[in-house]
Amino acid sequence: MDDYRNIRFVSKAELALRFGISRETLRKKLKEVKGLNTGKRQLLYPWEVRLVCQVFGEGR
Repeated sequence: MDDYRNIRFVSKAELALRFGISRETLRKKLKEVKGLNTGKRQLLYPWEVRLVCQVFGEGR
């Protein structure tokens, strides 16, 4: 995520691809993030993407 101000809605599949992991692995990792509950929703809000990037780094 180049610039936190330009973050948009991102699908879980796109985020998994960006981190180089499977969607199932991403799903398990997202459960570890405190304050994040995406449930069955496939799109992450920009603030959720920002939180994930702060916890796990920016990916590729």
